[in-house]
Parts: sequence; C-alpha cells; structure tokens
Amino acid sequence: MAAGGSYFYKGSDLIHDYGCSKCEENDLNTEAQHFCPDCEHYLCDKCDGIHGEYFKKHVVYGRGEIQKWAGFSIDKCDQHGKELEDHCDDHQELCCSVCVALNHRLCSSISHLPDLAKGFLQTTEFKQLPAAVDKIKSRLYKLTNSRMNYQASLRDSYENIIVIIKALRDEINQILDTLEERTVEQLDSIMKDLEKSIKDDLEICSYMDDQLSIMIEKLQHMAYKKETSSFIGFMKCQSKLSEARYFVEEIRGKEGVKYKSDESVLQLLRKMSRLGNVERVPSIYVGTAQSSSHFNVRIEKDKKQCYIAGICELPSGEMVLTDYTNDRVKLLNRQFEVIAHCDLLATPEHLCHTTDNNVAVAVSDKNEVHFLAVTKGKLQAMRKFTIHHYCCSIAHHNGQLYVGSIDGLYMYNMVGRLIKKIYQDFSGGKAVYSCAISACGERIFVTNSDYSELGTLDKTGQVISTIKDPELEYPIALCVSQSGHVFVCGLGFRTVMQVDKEGRHKLATVAREADGLYNPRSVWFSEQTSTLIVGNLLQDNITVVKLN
Repeated sequence: MAAGGSYFYKGSDLIHDYGCSKCEENDLNTEAQHFCPDCEHYLCDKCDGIHGEYFKKHVVYGRGEIQKWAGFSIDKCDQHGKELEDHCDDHQELCCSVCVALNHRLCSSISHLPDLAKGFLQTTEFKQLPAAVDKIKSRLYKLTNSRMNYQASLRDSYENIIVIIKALRDEINQILDTLEERTVEQLDSIMKDLEKSIKDDLEICSYMDDQLSIMIEKLQHMAYKKETSSFIGFMKCQSKLSEARYFVEEIRGKEGVKYKSDESVLQLLRKMSRLGNVERVPSIYVGTAQSSSHFNVRIEKDKKQCYIAGICELPSGEMVLTDYTNDRVKLLNRQFEVIAHCDLLATPEHLCHTTDNNVAVAVSDKNEVHFLAVTKGKLQAMRKFTIHHYCCSIAHHNGQLYVGSIDGLYMYNMVGRLIKKIYQDFSGGKAVYSCAISACGERIFVTNSDYSELGTLDKTGQVISTIKDPELEYPIALCVSQSGHVFVCGLGFRTVMQVDKEGRHKLATVAREADGLYNPRSVWFSEQTSTLIVGNLLQDNITVVKLN
C-alpha cells in the first residue's frame, strides 16, 4: 500500500481499499488513513490535517477503528468506500471499481448501474419497498418485544430454579438434621444405659469393699478366741471373696461404645456432580392458522373421489400421498401439483419416508408393505413383503419399521422379518390406527380412533401417557416433525390439534373447519414452509394451512 503522504495521478495502477475522497476530486490516487462520518469523506493524512482545521468538532476515525468506516454512505462500497458504479449479474452484487478489479474480472456480465436504474423509480417493486420495510420493521419490533419478554421470563425461570435448588438444599439439610438427631439420640440412649451400668458397678464395688473390710476386721478380732465363730467368719469371707472375684471378672468384660459412619451416604454424595441437572429447553412452536388454500390432487385416471389417507414429505420438499379409493400413490411438487403417480392395484393407507427419496406404504387389504422410490420426478415401485396381520399405519426409525394394527404395534426389519410385537391393546377397535415416532426414537405416538385417544409409548412399548380431549373425536392421523412438533387430526370435529413433544398435554387446536378443513384424514407438518398439509376423506382437494 502507498503511504498516507504519497500521491499518484488517478490513472495509477495502484488499488487502495479506501481512497482519499478529496484527493480523488483533484485526480489524485491516494490511500485514505482516516474517515469522517459527518462529511462521509475518506481522508489521507494531509487532507485530514486540513479537514481538522475547518471541522474541529467532527469525530474522525483512524485505521485502528476501520470497522467503523463502512456503512455510512448508501452509494459507496461497504468494503472499499468507493462509489458504487457497476452490478455483477453473475453474483448479483453491487460493485465499485476496486470490487470489479479484484473480484469480478472473470465474470461474464457486468452492468453499469445508471443503465440498470433507468425507469426504476416507476416500478412497482420500488414503490412497494417502504411498505415492505415497514412490515419487517413491525416484525422486528414485535420480535424485540418478544425477546425482551423472553429475557424477563428467563430471569424469572432463573429465580424460580434458584428457589427450587435452595428448597432442595433445605430439604436435604432437614433430612441430615433428622438423621443427625436420631443418631445422637441413639448415642445418648446407649450412653445413658452404660453410665447407669457404671454407676451400679461403682455402688457394688463400694458395697463389696465395705463388706470385705468389715468381715476381715471382725475375723481378726475373733481369731484364737472362738474357733466356731472364726470358721463361720472365714466361710462368709470366702463367699464374699468369690462373689467379688466373679464381679471383677464380669466388669472386665463390660461393653463399651463405638461409632461407625454409614459410608453409603458419603459415597452417594461423592458420586453426585450436582444437586440436579439444568437443561436448555427448546422453545415450543405453537402454531395458529394464518391462512389456508386448497389444491386439487385429482388426476384424469381417478375413477372415484380422492381419499388421501397418508402424507409424507421428502427431503427435496416434494410430497407423497396415498389415495385410498383410487389405489394409487401420488407425487406432488412444491406447488402441490400432481406430477407423477404409481398404481398399486391394492388399497394404500398410511405411508412414511424411510431413506433418501424412498417411502414405505401400508397396504391394508392385502396385509402388505410396499416400497416406492422417487427418481427424477417419477414414482417407481421397488419391492414389497407380506405380513400376517391387518396393517393401517406405518412409521420408520433407524432401519426398523413400526406397523400399526387392530390389536397393537409390530416392529419389522426392512426385509419383512418380524422382530417383536412392541405394544398390545385389548380394548377393542383399531388400537393403532396411526403411529409416528420422534426423531430421537424415544417416544412412539399412537392413536386409538375408536376410543378417541392419543397415547405415547416409550421405545419398549410401555404407555407413558394418554390424552383425551373434547376436540379430538376419532383421531385418525398424526405426524411428528424432525424438531418434535406433534400434530394429530380429529375426524369427528374436523380439527388439527398440537400436543407437547412428550405427548402429555394439549398445546392448542391449530386448525378447524373454519380454517378450511373438510374431513381431515391425514396430516403432515412441513418445517420448510411452516405449513400443515391435510388430506381429506372423499375430497379431491388437500388443505394447506399456513401457520404463524
């Protein structure tokens, strides 16, 4: 780079990241060392000195604060500070002369901005820009308020958790105090017994000592006088000596007191890294219907009214539907137009995405599972296997298929071998009319349509929770998104309800008949577009509900 005091004519081949604005007016090519945001001028050292004499109150940023240079002028390059003159059509970028020289020499199409701007002020796009800016500013304002409320909520959560931790500590302290009190009580009781025993022993010792002293003194005075009396005294003294010896030996074997800590308490505490676990809880997306549209999925070959029994989305964003009454599977593009179909000559019910662009379809009338692949916008039947029970729903996780039936849920591998019956229900009706699995595989959601119940199982098939709700009459389909959003549709009241990811309680009824639902028979939530796609019973249309 040229030094701040070196000057070259404007035609010089030297390229600066920022050129002095005042020098450029005199056809000089000088590198800027300063920036004045008030004047929006880039200045070399010499021009900065002159500028400082005239504008003493202007704050000027040097090279050490270069991050503050860009973004002050709408018609200057944010990167190089020069006038924006061109547009790279290949990269869709505004460019100054330095941008073109450094980054866009090999681009095929560079347009001059004055040429592109001709008549632009009269375009609808330009006239609608203020409204678009106002709209996004309004959303930013709402988001700001939402985040501020969330920040306050986080603080409240923090304080609440601290209270819970303190309460747990207090409870632990109370438990330890009680344990200490009971242990001391036990010690006091033993000490009381032992001290009483010692007191009794001391009294006996004193009594025996006195008795022996008296006996020996009397015996000595009686000696050589009366043989019979002396003999009697001797015998009594011997008896007392024997009693005293026995007592002395017994005292030597008396028990003491000892304490042994319960090491399991310390071991447990040492193993613990904390009193509990604090986790980040993902925010729960609770949808509300914003708008709805209907898209026709009937094709010329359909002889009957459509009955969309299953929906799933491919990684490409395309949708795959099962048409129960017309015995075929249909492929929809992102615009919800039918672009391909595959005739099964059997009755398809539910379906699920497996891997890549492949799907598995539960065929109820033949008790079969069919595999289809989407290749270059076409649906192609690949293979199938037969099972020995009715199948009305299907889900896939980690290379295993979960097939719902009248009496429960079965687990198969991908080639059709039964692994186990994971869940049994003898309540009657179709126990697992629909099923879906969380992305982590820890929770399995099932609907018992006849009993209007949504159940949640763990991966071993044990029931964790159940939900019954007045608006969930005849729950005939459900879906779980990759992020854990759970939606279930009730045919009876024509609703789609959202429940929490644990399947323990209802979050909201997100769509109703007023939102364009007919007879909801299948449902899918697309996280790519935040839309619910609802297939209907005996309707040629699907309903697409945009959620806030």
